[in-house]
Amino acid sequence: MPKMDLIFVSSGRHPETEALIRKATNSRFAHAAIGLEVEGVYFISEAVRPAVRFSEGNQFNDATELQTITVEITEEQRNRLAIKAIRNAGKPYSIKACAIGGAHNVLGDMAAEVLDQVLSDEGDFDCSGHMVDMVREIFPAFMDCEDQSRIVPEAARVAAMEFFKET
Repeated sequence: MPKMDLIFVSSGRHPETEALIRKATNSRFAHAAIGLEVEGVYFISEAVRPAVRFSEGNQFNDATELQTITVEITEEQRNRLAIKAIRNAGKPYSIKACAIGGAHNVLGDMAAEVLDQVLSDEGDFDCSGHMVDMVREIFPAFMDCEDQSRIVPEAARVAAMEFFKET
């Protein structure tokens, strides 16, 4: 049966940025990605600078912090997820979206709303917003009441542990 990996990670490759994200979100993890096997090859779909990428291999094997939540999916769901990953590839990554999500996490809705009005660029992704967009492709109820531009990796991780605990 096909599987989807929800990957939460601090790679150790960007210590200052990762420390800031971990501190602002009270988490061990600074990044979120999705892993998926397609025709026997493992791919990672993630939003990183400069744009969303769908790349072969698992570059997180040497991460300083790593948690993978593996979810069994159907063949049809895997196909939809792979198509979504390919369609999202190349969409701009936005450090602004990270700032909006972090402000929401630390300061609440009002701060995020103000930053969203000033900084937001339609169609940009940050890592956790991309992950949520991907998961919603095959599980529409996943974090359905949350604005994906305001979801930090830790919130997505906690939601995934709860949402998928019975699968």
